[in-house]
Amino acid sequence: MGLMPSAWAQQIKPSPTLEIKAIADRSRLEGKQIYDFGIGEMNPELPVPHLLKTAISQAVMDDATHYSPAAGDPELLEAIHADLRLFGLNYSLSEIVACPGPKDAVFKICVTMLNPGSRRNRLVAFAPIYESYENLPILLTGKPPIVLQTNAHFLPDPNQLADLLNKDDTIALIVLNSPNNPTGTVYPPSLLRELADIIGKHEQICVLSDEVYRTIVYDDLKHVSIASYLPNQTLIIGGMSKEVSGTGLRLGFIAGPEAVMRTIANVEGNTSSCVNLPTQKGYAHFLRKDANLRLRYQIRDALYVRREALMKRFSELVKEAIGERPSGAFYFFPDMRLYCGRRTPEGELLNTDEALALYLIKSANVVTVPGSKFQRPGHLRFAYAVSLETINAGIQQLAEALDRLCV
Repeated sequence: MGLMPSAWAQQIKPSPTLEIKAIADRSRLEGKQIYDFGIGEMNPELPVPHLLKTAISQAVMDDATHYSPAAGDPELLEAIHADLRLFGLNYSLSEIVACPGPKDAVFKICVTMLNPGSRRNRLVAFAPIYESYENLPILLTGKPPIVLQTNAHFLPDPNQLADLLNKDDTIALIVLNSPNNPTGTVYPPSLLRELADIIGKHEQICVLSDEVYRTIVYDDLKHVSIASYLPNQTLIIGGMSKEVSGTGLRLGFIAGPEAVMRTIANVEGNTSSCVNLPTQKGYAHFLRKDANLRLRYQIRDALYVRREALMKRFSELVKEAIGERPSGAFYFFPDMRLYCGRRTPEGELLNTDEALALYLIKSANVVTVPGSKFQRPGHLRFAYAVSLETINAGIQQLAEALDRLCV
């Protein structure tokens, strides 16, 4: 019969963004001009800041290539401590753990907080839902997440969450993601406070607050963490992937109550040993030099220009989509249901968002991610950390392809 992978592991779906990236890469190899709004990555359009690249290189030349403590190099933990204070959060060094990327940080939290042998072992997330929050609970407990839909503005309903927590004593972990992937929604402080009041009545429930886009917030809004209102039950995730375009550098961090962080550090030491030290040293140097957030806000401002260009082009050319203006991150997640159910010029029925996305790749070389991959069917995700030329020409190609559809 041969080797048999775990039944839980076999239930995990492939990463939708990496699936889409593979399709786009194949098209490029065929020599096609691709307008790629699929992958959530800024590089190469907005590369890693030179300051960070030189700091990492210097750390290698200085032979900083040994193990660090499992929780992270003290120099890095001190820099993260100081950086969190810029956002009104005060964590000691013993309350911070570095991980090999934000996604790994999510995994370490889930390993620590989701006990398959305990009655309280379920994860709650709000749709649209990022892929890891759908897959990791299955991998670790064999149980899918409990998914609550958000409203038309992609905001959670506190009353719905309160009702669930009052009647279901199996919940261990609640995921909040603001600024949000895939919608770009930023949760207002009043909502975070209301959610904190509700969750605070259930002291055994932990909040995983995914804040990897915390520096990418537009329109004079300020990033606020639920940890400001619920520090003893919140684990914050941050990292390099989105703030500094460092997706391939793989450094994330967790901040939270010391008793939990000691356990997470032990998990880190037994699974990853530590994050590669040159990246830790380089990021520590970067955070010290960017204590006024100037470099990270330069990235935000460049993304703002792209958001404005995309929203203008989309509103002019794609008349039947319904789009919520994103307030953060670099994603646009319009409702495309009025286009689903139409037929291609060849007569093929596009009855799902996946069929619509595939049609756009084939007929317009425009790459998007279907909303059903995030448990919000009928939508498409556009990652707009791309060139202005890609935005202008890509939305033009998309609009022309949509106009060719038959009702």
